[in-house]
Amino acid sequence: MGKQQQASGSPLQSVKLTPKKLKPTVINDHMLLVPGVLSPQEAQQFIDAAEGLGFEHQGSRGAAYGEAYRDNHRIAMQDPALAQQLWSATGLQHTMAGVTVDGMAPIGLNPNIRFYRYCRGQKFGKHIDDSVEVAPGQVTGYTLLIYLSGQLEAAAGAVSKGSSSSSSSSQEAAGSSSSSGKAKRKVPGAAASQPVQINTSAVQELVGGETVFYGARNRVVARVAPAPGLALLHLHGEDRCLEHEGAEVARGTKYVLRSDVVFDAPQLNPLAAPS
Repeated sequence: MGKQQQASGSPLQSVKLTPKKLKPTVINDHMLLVPGVLSPQEAQQFIDAAEGLGFEHQGSRGAAYGEAYRDNHRIAMQDPALAQQLWSATGLQHTMAGVTVDGMAPIGLNPNIRFYRYCRGQKFGKHIDDSVEVAPGQVTGYTLLIYLSGQLEAAAGAVSKGSSSSSSSSQEAAGSSSSSGKAKRKVPGAAASQPVQINTSAVQELVGGETVFYGARNRVVARVAPAPGLALLHLHGEDRCLEHEGAEVARGTKYVLRSDVVFDAPQLNPLAAPS
Protein backbone atom coordinates (compact mmCIF):
# COMPACT_ATOMS: atom_id res chain seq x y z
CA MET A 1 0.00 0.00 0.00
CA GLY A 2 2.95 2.33 0.44
CA LYS A 3 3.78 4.53 3.37
CA GLN A 4 1.74 7.53 4.50
CA GLN A 5 3.58 10.82 4.15
CA GLN A 6 3.14 13.75 6.49
CA ALA A 7 1.58 16.91 5.07
CA SER A 8 3.54 19.20 7.37
CA GLY A 9 6.21 21.08 5.45
CA SER A 10 5.32 19.42 2.15
CA PRO A 11 5.45 21.21 -1.23
CA LEU A 12 1.67 20.85 -1.42
CA GLN A 13 1.30 23.66 1.10
CA SER A 14 2.47 26.14 -1.54
CA VAL A 15 -0.35 25.25 -3.96
CA LYS A 16 -3.07 27.90 -3.77
CA LEU A 17 -6.34 27.35 -5.60
CA THR A 18 -8.58 30.02 -7.10
CA PRO A 19 -12.38 29.92 -6.63
CA LYS A 20 -14.31 28.58 -9.63
CA LYS A 21 -17.85 28.28 -10.93
CA LEU A 22 -18.19 24.76 -12.22
CA LYS A 23 -20.59 23.23 -14.72
CA PRO A 24 -20.87 19.51 -13.99
CA THR A 25 -22.16 16.99 -16.52
CA VAL A 26 -24.21 14.08 -15.21
CA ILE A 27 -23.15 10.97 -17.10
CA ASN A 28 -25.59 8.52 -15.51
CA ASP A 29 -26.99 7.63 -12.10
CA HIS A 30 -23.53 6.59 -10.94
CA MET A 31 -21.20 9.41 -12.02
CA LEU A 32 -20.69 13.01 -12.97
CA LEU A 33 -17.91 14.82 -14.77
CA VAL A 34 -16.69 18.27 -13.74
CA PRO A 35 -14.30 20.11 -16.10
CA GLY A 36 -12.12 22.92 -14.77
CA VAL A 37 -11.88 21.91 -11.11
CA LEU A 38 -8.21 22.85 -11.48
CA SER A 39 -6.63 25.13 -14.04
CA PRO A 40 -3.79 23.62 -16.09
CA GLN A 41 -1.42 25.78 -14.05
CA GLU A 42 -2.79 24.42 -10.77
CA ALA A 43 -2.59 20.88 -12.11
CA GLN A 44 1.05 21.53 -12.97
CA GLN A 45 1.73 22.78 -9.45
CA PHE A 46 0.32 19.56 -8.01
CA ILE A 47 2.45 17.44 -10.35
CA ASP A 48 5.57 19.37 -9.40
CA ALA A 49 4.75 19.12 -5.68
CA ALA A 50 4.06 15.39 -5.92
CA GLU A 51 7.31 14.76 -7.77
CA GLY A 52 9.07 16.74 -5.04
CA LEU A 53 7.60 14.41 -2.43
CA GLY A 54 8.62 11.29 -4.34
CA PHE A 55 6.48 8.39 -5.57
CA GLU A 56 6.67 4.76 -4.50
CA HIS A 57 5.86 1.83 -6.77
CA GLN A 58 2.61 0.03 -6.02
CA GLY A 59 1.75 -3.43 -7.28
CA SER A 60 -0.62 -6.21 -6.28
CA ARG A 61 -0.62 -9.97 -5.80
CA GLY A 62 -3.17 -10.46 -8.57
CA ALA A 63 -6.44 -12.31 -9.08
CA ALA A 64 -5.22 -15.47 -7.35
CA TYR A 65 -5.33 -13.49 -4.09
CA GLY A 66 -8.53 -11.62 -4.90
CA GLU A 67 -6.68 -8.42 -5.81
CA ALA A 68 -7.01 -6.41 -9.00
CA TYR A 69 -3.91 -6.13 -11.16
CA ARG A 70 -2.12 -2.91 -10.28
CA ASP A 71 1.05 -1.32 -11.55
CA ASN A 72 1.59 2.36 -10.82
CA HIS A 73 3.42 4.77 -8.53
CA ARG A 74 1.72 6.30 -5.53
CA ILE A 75 1.85 8.90 -2.75
CA ALA A 76 -0.58 8.82 0.20
CA MET A 77 -0.87 11.38 2.98
CA GLN A 78 -3.23 12.69 5.60
CA ASP A 79 -3.79 16.36 4.73
CA PRO A 80 -7.02 17.86 6.17
CA ALA A 81 -6.04 21.37 5.05
CA LEU A 82 -5.63 20.32 1.41
CA ALA A 83 -8.88 18.33 1.57
CA GLN A 84 -10.71 21.43 2.80
CA GLN A 85 -9.11 23.64 0.16
CA LEU A 86 -10.04 21.23 -2.62
CA TRP A 87 -13.59 21.04 -1.30
CA SER A 88 -14.27 24.74 -0.82
CA ALA A 89 -11.98 26.62 -3.22
CA THR A 90 -12.53 24.54 -6.35
CA GLY A 91 -16.32 24.66 -6.34
CA LEU A 92 -16.77 20.97 -5.53
CA GLN A 93 -18.78 21.83 -2.42
CA HIS A 94 -21.43 23.62 -4.48
CA THR A 95 -21.29 20.98 -7.20
CA MET A 96 -22.19 18.25 -4.71
CA ALA A 97 -24.86 20.29 -2.92
CA GLY A 98 -28.12 18.39 -3.01
CA VAL A 99 -26.51 15.02 -3.67
CA THR A 100 -27.46 12.47 -1.02
CA VAL A 101 -26.47 8.89 -0.21
CA ASP A 102 -28.93 6.99 2.01
CA GLY A 103 -30.32 10.33 3.19
CA MET A 104 -26.87 11.63 4.15
CA ALA A 105 -25.44 14.90 2.86
CA PRO A 106 -21.89 15.63 1.61
CA ILE A 107 -19.76 17.44 4.17
CA GLY A 108 -16.22 17.47 2.74
CA LEU A 109 -13.40 15.35 1.37
CA ASN A 110 -11.53 12.47 2.91
CA PRO A 111 -8.24 13.90 4.27
CA ASN A 112 -6.51 10.77 2.97
CA ILE A 113 -5.10 12.36 -0.21
CA ARG A 114 -3.47 10.14 -2.81
CA PHE A 115 -1.48 10.90 -5.95
CA TYR A 116 -1.07 8.29 -8.68
CA ARG A 117 1.38 8.23 -11.55
CA TYR A 118 1.03 5.86 -14.51
CA CYS A 119 3.81 5.62 -17.09
CA ARG A 120 3.79 3.80 -20.42
CA GLY A 121 2.68 0.20 -19.94
CA GLN A 122 1.16 0.73 -16.48
CA LYS A 123 -2.51 0.22 -15.62
CA PHE A 124 -5.01 -0.64 -12.89
CA GLY A 125 -7.24 -3.67 -13.59
CA LYS A 126 -10.96 -4.05 -13.02
CA HIS A 127 -12.05 -3.34 -9.45
CA ILE A 128 -14.61 -1.56 -7.30
CA ASP A 129 -13.97 1.17 -4.72
CA ASP A 130 -15.09 0.47 -1.17
CA SER A 131 -16.77 2.92 1.17
CA VAL A 132 -14.82 3.67 4.34
CA GLU A 133 -15.70 5.25 7.67
CA VAL A 134 -13.51 8.30 8.30
CA ALA A 135 -15.10 9.23 11.65
CA PRO A 136 -18.04 7.95 13.71
CA GLY A 137 -21.13 8.29 11.52
CA GLN A 138 -19.15 9.75 8.60
CA VAL A 139 -18.63 7.54 5.55
CA THR A 140 -17.34 8.04 2.04
CA GLY A 141 -19.91 7.79 -0.75
CA TYR A 142 -18.22 9.02 -3.92
CA THR A 143 -14.76 8.55 -5.35
CA LEU A 144 -13.10 11.78 -6.50
CA LEU A 145 -10.51 11.55 -9.27
CA ILE A 146 -8.92 14.79 -10.47
CA TYR A 147 -6.82 14.18 -13.55
CA LEU A 148 -3.67 16.28 -13.56
CA SER A 149 -2.32 15.52 -17.04
CA GLY A 150 -3.55 14.93 -20.56
CA GLN A 151 -4.66 16.87 -23.59
CA LEU A 152 -6.72 20.00 -23.03
CA GLU A 153 -9.25 19.14 -25.73
CA ALA A 154 -10.10 15.94 -23.87
CA ALA A 155 -11.92 17.93 -21.19
CA ALA A 156 -14.76 18.91 -23.51
CA GLY A 157 -15.47 15.47 -24.97
CA ALA A 158 -13.99 13.18 -22.38
CA VAL A 159 -16.72 10.54 -22.20
CA SER A 160 -17.50 7.89 -24.78
CA LYS A 161 -19.96 5.06 -24.31
CA GLY A 162 -20.72 1.63 -25.65
CA SER A 163 -17.20 0.54 -26.59
CA SER A 164 -16.53 -3.17 -26.47
CA SER A 165 -12.87 -3.01 -25.46
CA SER A 166 -10.85 -0.99 -22.98
CA SER A 167 -7.49 -1.57 -24.61
CA SER A 168 -7.75 -0.17 -28.13
CA SER A 169 -6.07 3.12 -27.35
CA SER A 170 -3.41 1.30 -25.37
CA GLN A 171 -2.30 -0.47 -28.52
CA GLU A 172 -1.60 2.82 -30.30
CA ALA A 173 1.94 4.08 -30.40
CA ALA A 174 3.22 1.46 -28.00
CA GLY A 175 6.83 2.25 -27.34
CA SER A 176 6.51 5.85 -28.51
CA SER A 177 7.68 8.68 -26.32
CA SER A 178 5.77 11.85 -25.57
CA SER A 179 6.71 14.82 -27.66
CA SER A 180 5.68 17.71 -25.42
CA GLY A 181 6.31 19.28 -22.05
CA LYS A 182 9.10 19.11 -19.57
CA ALA A 183 12.22 17.01 -19.60
CA LYS A 184 11.60 13.28 -19.41
CA ARG A 185 13.36 10.96 -17.00
CA LYS A 186 13.49 7.30 -16.06
CA VAL A 187 10.99 5.86 -13.63
CA PRO A 188 12.56 4.31 -10.52
CA GLY A 189 11.13 0.94 -9.58
CA ALA A 190 9.14 0.49 -12.78
CA ALA A 191 8.01 -3.03 -13.50
CA ALA A 192 8.90 -2.88 -17.20
CA SER A 193 12.11 -4.58 -18.27
CA GLN A 194 13.21 -1.57 -20.33
CA PRO A 195 13.71 1.90 -18.86
CA VAL A 196 10.55 4.01 -19.01
CA GLN A 197 10.60 7.78 -19.16
CA ILE A 198 8.05 10.14 -17.68
CA ASN A 199 6.68 13.45 -18.86
CA THR A 200 5.98 15.77 -15.94
CA SER A 201 3.89 18.27 -17.94
CA ALA A 202 0.21 18.76 -17.15
CA VAL A 203 -0.56 19.41 -20.83
CA GLN A 204 0.82 16.57 -22.92
CA GLU A 205 -0.05 14.01 -25.56
CA LEU A 206 -1.42 11.26 -23.36
CA VAL A 207 -2.61 8.11 -25.14
CA GLY A 208 -4.53 5.53 -23.12
CA GLY A 209 -5.12 5.78 -19.38
CA GLU A 210 -8.88 6.21 -19.65
CA THR A 211 -11.09 5.28 -16.71
CA VAL A 212 -13.44 2.65 -18.12
CA PHE A 213 -16.71 1.63 -16.43
CA TYR A 214 -18.51 -1.66 -17.01
CA GLY A 215 -22.14 -2.62 -16.61
CA ALA A 216 -24.02 -5.88 -17.08
CA ARG A 217 -22.42 -8.52 -19.29
CA ASN A 218 -19.14 -6.65 -19.23
CA ARG A 219 -20.56 -3.87 -21.40
CA VAL A 220 -18.64 -0.58 -21.38
CA VAL A 221 -21.00 2.12 -20.11
CA ALA A 222 -18.51 5.01 -19.97
CA ARG A 223 -14.92 5.74 -20.86
CA VAL A 224 -13.39 8.92 -19.42
CA ALA A 225 -10.26 10.35 -21.03
CA PRO A 226 -7.89 12.22 -18.69
CA ALA A 227 -7.43 15.97 -19.08
CA PRO A 228 -5.66 18.43 -16.74
CA GLY A 229 -8.10 19.73 -14.12
CA LEU A 230 -10.96 17.41 -15.07
CA ALA A 231 -12.74 15.77 -12.12
CA LEU A 232 -14.66 12.51 -12.17
CA LEU A 233 -16.97 11.67 -9.27
CA HIS A 234 -18.62 8.28 -9.07
CA LEU A 235 -20.62 6.35 -6.50
CA HIS A 236 -18.69 3.78 -4.56
CA GLY A 237 -19.31 1.03 -2.07
CA GLU A 238 -19.83 -2.69 -2.57
CA ASP A 239 -23.50 -2.40 -3.60
CA ARG A 240 -23.20 0.78 -5.67
CA CYS A 241 -19.84 1.00 -7.39
CA LEU A 242 -19.61 0.03 -11.05
CA GLU A 243 -16.67 -2.18 -11.89
CA HIS A 244 -14.02 -0.03 -13.54
CA GLU A 245 -10.39 0.02 -14.57
CA GLY A 246 -7.58 2.40 -15.41
CA ALA A 247 -6.65 1.49 -18.97
CA GLU A 248 -3.02 0.96 -19.90
CA VAL A 249 -1.03 4.07 -20.77
CA ALA A 250 0.45 3.81 -24.26
CA ARG A 251 2.12 7.21 -24.46
CA GLY A 252 2.84 9.97 -21.97
CA THR A 253 2.40 10.01 -18.20
CA LYS A 254 -0.94 10.01 -16.41
CA TYR A 255 -1.13 11.85 -13.07
CA VAL A 256 -4.21 11.66 -10.83
CA LEU A 257 -5.19 13.21 -7.50
CA ARG A 258 -7.56 10.95 -5.55
CA SER A 259 -9.82 11.52 -2.58
CA ASP A 260 -13.42 10.69 -1.60
CA VAL A 261 -16.54 12.68 -0.77
CA VAL A 262 -17.56 12.19 2.87
CA PHE A 263 -21.25 12.03 3.86
CA ASP A 264 -23.00 12.49 7.19
CA ALA A 265 -26.54 12.93 8.49
CA PRO A 266 -27.75 16.46 7.59
CA GLN A 267 -28.05 17.54 11.22
CA LEU A 268 -24.45 16.48 11.90
CA ASN A 269 -22.44 18.68 9.55
CA PRO A 270 -19.33 19.88 11.44
CA LEU A 271 -17.08 19.99 8.36
CA ALA A 272 -19.45 21.85 6.05
CA ALA A 273 -18.31 25.39 5.30
CA PRO A 274 -20.97 28.14 5.19
CA SER A 275 -22.22 29.10 1.75
